[in-house]
Amino acid sequence: MSANQAQHAAWNGGESVHYVDHADRYDRQLAPVTAALLAAAAIQPTDAVVDIGCGCGAMTLAAAGTARRAVGVDISEPLVAVAAERAREAGVTNADFVVADAQTHDLGEAVFDVVVAQFGLMFFDDPVGALTNLRRAVVPGGRIVFTTWQSLAANDWLAPVVRAVAEVAEVPDLGGLDRGPGMFALRDEPDIDALLGGAGFTDVHVESITPTLLVAGGGSADDAAAFLLGMGIVRGLLGHVPEENREAATQRIREDLEEHHEPGAGVRLGAGVWLVSARA
Repeated sequence: MSANQAQHAAWNGGESVHYVDHADRYDRQLAPVTAALLAAAAIQPTDAVVDIGCGCGAMTLAAAGTARRAVGVDISEPLVAVAAERAREAGVTNADFVVADAQTHDLGEAVFDVVVAQFGLMFFDDPVGALTNLRRAVVPGGRIVFTTWQSLAANDWLAPVVRAVAEVAEVPDLGGLDRGPGMFALRDEPDIDALLGGAGFTDVHVESITPTLLVAGGGSADDAAAFLLGMGIVRGLLGHVPEENREAATQRIREDLEEHHEPGAGVRLGAGVWLVSARA
């Protein structure tokens, strides 16, 4: 099974469930990243925009608020169904959603002025091929703007999980292109530069941003813990903990989150994100 087939199976199965069930929480948690990405994209009323890895559609719908047209593309049918329903409920008529693998799907030639992606470009088994496909879809002089996670160590919002795992097991070295698709596949700035250059993009700019995230979009420390424990990355990390230590590890996570809880708001922790832009 190829990596993209594996991603298709995951995002149309177990990985999609948490995102569908907690779409609004994810939106609130990622709100500062969304705002930074939209500001960098500088979408104009005449622009046609494509959002790669659109998920439940928050970025696509935000882009549609300014753009002439916005198209969200995602490999996950359950997530796209949520996005389309959100558009219908909001009465947004200039946004469309497509279930497709952006690595190979024919998006057309010189169709879009802007490509945006919020944590959507880390899951390709052929990232240069995928970015080349995206560049083909962008008008000459058009732009790509996206965010991707920095290393696990740079993301304090996952630190309670890392500390709990480290007490009883070795924390794996996640991410990097040499380890294949995944949340931290584009953690290294030189890899980003090389990929975009290899796909024919120019004027590459990689900026480090460190937003503070409201974990789980707010609520109690228990809410934040339940949210994190349902995420695929966290389930994977806890999989390294011996079964007999799992309960203690989850309790350690809850206690750690409680220390960072702000009454009336929630748990706030920092993140490390690359904000990337380039020209076609």
